[in-house]
Amino acid sequence: MASLVKGLAGDLTGSADVCKIVADFSKCLASEYLLPNETIAFSMVSVKEEFTFTNMALIVLEGENATTTRKFVERYDYKDSAIKHVKFESAGHVDRDCEIKFHIGGKSISIDIAKGEQTSAQGIYKVLELLSRAQVANERLWEISTLGMKHASEALYLTENSGQTLHKQSDEATAWLYEAYKRTHPHCYRDVIQTAFSDLRLVDKMAQ
Repeated sequence: MASLVKGLAGDLTGSADVCKIVADFSKCLASEYLLPNETIAFSMVSVKEEFTFTNMALIVLEGENATTTRKFVERYDYKDSAIKHVKFESAGHVDRDCEIKFHIGGKSISIDIAKGEQTSAQGIYKVLELLSRAQVANERLWEISTLGMKHASEALYLTENSGQTLHKQSDEATAWLYEAYKRTHPHCYRDVIQTAFSDLRLVDKMAQ
């Protein structure tokens, strides 16, 4: 009943979409949708929405309004969905929230965060930017790998005395590309996220 009243009040005041940063991940609804070996890195929750970032994906839960218990769950795996165009909009004097914007998997995401948590929100913005850069670096490495394989195959001349058959060389090339793909399209970005948070804390300490 209390959550219903809170949700209705949020709808009436327009604050239903304003998120707060979660400290206790056990309260995240996304915890019910985690895959094996998946853990929550950080999360932002409003009465109406939840944006949970794990070591593997962004999990978004949305309701049609703040009073409904029915939620739509959508998942964006970092392996296949690149984070791009990360932006941060600070809160003005009369605003009640700041905003993080980005694209993932071709979809535009906008997260409103309570003004009182702007400093923490700025940290999350930086982590998302570093995660995006790691994905870009992996994609560039994959492009270089495929281009290198293309040039190598074009330069290769098979002879009867080469000791290898076309079939064997094709299998080896396929296996090499598969390993290169796994390296550049990891399921887990835990190390990237943890390193980003650690580096940012170090920078903050140096600035003090």
